[in-house]
Amino acid sequence: MKTIALLGAATLGLAVAGPASADTLLYTNDFDGNEYIAPGLGVTALTNGGLEATATFGNWSGFYFANRTMGNPASPSELTLSNLAAHTQVTVSFVAGFLESWDSRDGSCCSPDNLDFLVDGVVVASFTANNALGSIEDFGGGTILGRYVQANANTFYTDTIVDMDGIPALTFSHAGSTLTLALRASGEGWQGDTDEAWGIDALSVRYDGAAPVPEPSTWAMMVLGVGALAGAVRRRRG
Repeated sequence: MKTIALLGAATLGLAVAGPASADTLLYTNDFDGNEYIAPGLGVTALTNGGLEATATFGNWSGFYFANRTMGNPASPSELTLSNLAAHTQVTVSFVAGFLESWDSRDGSCCSPDNLDFLVDGVVVASFTANNALGSIEDFGGGTILGRYVQANANTFYTDTIVDMDGIPALTFSHAGSTLTLALRASGEGWQGDTDEAWGIDALSVRYDGAAPVPEPSTWAMMVLGVGALAGAVRRRRG
């Protein structure tokens, strides 16, 4: 009887979605092999970039994801999340690296260099740094973890590392079942390649909806796992 009760309780837990939370974690990635994807969530990984090694500045540590593409705007790195439950608000968090010879928006010879944040293809915020030229910094209220530091293997230029957690621009209204987040460089002064780049670390996405509901194939695997657990309980009690 206890075995049946255990199986029934576990199956009920699988079949009933939990209540909506104001802080449901959907996705995290520290780019050191620790990636979390909420069960049932569809994910298309970041595009147009790759991993580079870094010095440590808070949560900017180990490896980070870097984009060195050229152009104005440069090719974006996009992360797409799908199968979202009903929701009204999303919060994104990451540590940003303004790498190498960034020139800010003051009209100097090689400016401007911008880091744009896009939601479903629309620019909702734009940031800049002045590692090389200019007098303007705009990190949207982020916390500077390292200004003019050596954060990667390129020692010819210095870098600026900023914790973007909690800045207003990264909490926004959203209601669709699919969400595409993107970062890209832009501006007439943008060079990319080995001269300028941007990177992110400690990426996190949360929303105020319920946890995504797994697809039927995932449900089947979970139920089989519960059945195996129940069988193990019976064997141990036998």
